[in-house]
Amino acid sequence: MLDEVVNDLGEKIQFDALIVGAGVREENGAVRISEVLGCHGVSPTFIDGYPAIADEDVVGQLFAAYPRVVQVISVEDYRNLGKAEGKKADAVCEESIPGARGRKRIADYLESNGIRHLMLAGLDSSFGLAWITFYRKAYDKPFTATDAEWARYLVPAILYKWQSLVQELNPDNLELPTRLLPLTAREMQVAILDLEGIRTKVIADRLQLSESYVQTIIKNIRARLGICGRKMTPQDLESYGSV
Repeated sequence: MLDEVVNDLGEKIQFDALIVGAGVREENGAVRISEVLGCHGVSPTFIDGYPAIADEDVVGQLFAAYPRVVQVISVEDYRNLGKAEGKKADAVCEESIPGARGRKRIADYLESNGIRHLMLAGLDSSFGLAWITFYRKAYDKPFTATDAEWARYLVPAILYKWQSLVQELNPDNLELPTRLLPLTAREMQVAILDLEGIRTKVIADRLQLSESYVQTIIKNIRARLGICGRKMTPQDLESYGSV
């Protein structure tokens, strides 16, 4: 199956390595790898080292919340994000800012294995979470919007086929969505960042909005989803259709 996947994807997406994984969503928002279904072009030490930094990986956290979102990121993106978060407080070392040290560790981990760019695409089916992460080693060869477009449509179909070969589908796990998630595009942007645990001021800076406006958006999101007296979780968005 792995050779077939590498050949099929290689016709549309250039990559130096890839990992096909399956996992479960943890309560803290991270994804725990339960099984490596296949790997190409990476060493076992690369795979073995990831669990130690998984809880700090913003890419994994976003995938847990929105498995269908294709993510394209570079080592430099990780470093810059860590530096940006580290500069938010004066006279405080970078390592003490939440997220800053973790971003640097992830960047170091990738770079030590020769990785410069990655792209993740996946799905959350009735079989569970699964994904493919593509890697490139050249600094000047980032993944493009075209690559992401191919991944968006090719990867879910490939993963679902792979899952169906190793697991039996349980009809009791299937359900039809009953309601459309009532959020605007801007509210979705803010919700994703808020679910990552990013502070309101940082969200405002990233989206070039006022902090008070971001606070209003978050209040609207909570009202639309019927959240009261607790923090919003990824499950609030995922379960809305079946409420």
